[in-house]
Amino acid sequence: MKAVTIIISLLLAFTAGFAAESSPETNWFKEGLSADERNALVERLKNEPFDKIAPVILKALVDHQPAYGINPSGHTPWNDDRLTPRDRTYLMASAVWQHHMSPRDDLPRAKVVLSLLQRAPQPAEKTILIGAIRNHQWCPDAEKLLLEIANNKDEDLGVRTSSVTTLLSRCNVNAYIRLAVEVVLAHKKGSPCCQAFHFTMNQGNRLFTLNERNRRLVLATGFEILTELPGAELQSGYFVARHLGFMLKRENDFAPDQKAKKYQGEHGLKDEFFIDTVKNAIEWYSENKKEIQSN
Repeated sequence: MKAVTIIISLLLAFTAGFAAESSPETNWFKEGLSADERNALVERLKNEPFDKIAPVILKALVDHQPAYGINPSGHTPWNDDRLTPRDRTYLMASAVWQHHMSPRDDLPRAKVVLSLLQRAPQPAEKTILIGAIRNHQWCPDAEKLLLEIANNKDEDLGVRTSSVTTLLSRCNVNAYIRLAVEVVLAHKKGSPCCQAFHFTMNQGNRLFTLNERNRRLVLATGFEILTELPGAELQSGYFVARHLGFMLKRENDFAPDQKAKKYQGEHGLKDEFFIDTVKNAIEWYSENKKEIQSN
């Protein structure tokens, strides 16, 4: 009954001053709208108060998330004739959501996002909301909740990863780097672990603020992930190798000369370029392992 009451309240808020058939809940999922009607709906929702519109837009983003990348151009990409109704709705919702993400770190908006995260039942919702906290709407109260999520081993692993990545991005990197390593290593060995390391440790110059003990931990973790890769999966460690080279300030971050003829393919760089980057990193580690692992 509580959920029904909330939905009814949202509908009443949106239909004030409009006929029932023109409410966002009605029109948002309606097919056959003209380009002008779609544009008007997007602009109307951009002008709604964020606390009222956020649950509706979040639901649209989750329910219509595409299974593949879509990137039509133009000021109104949702009007591209090649789009499916599902993709059209997602692009409209995304435009409204991004509009409401500005200005950055706006406390009222940040508290709305945090409140939604506290109640979110699905990993997909949590991932969107945590991404919003990390990239747009941070508030100090978010740190405690994100830490709870990152530490919760019953939570979806992707959500835990997103949470600890946000803590590294927004808080003291030394305070949460060991938890981040723990979450990364909870992923399956091979490509999944490489992807988690890349996503989590992609912190730019913040990595240079790590104390020596934590710096060695991140380096040792990354190199061990690479050495555990099967030969057929070496290419998946490319970004891990580049991050490690960046931390070590190695020339070209372990990457070979990409202009070399042997790496030139018909449609860009050959796989050998990415594989050799990983091999260079592994070779360096085999020669410097003791130095990295010593505390």
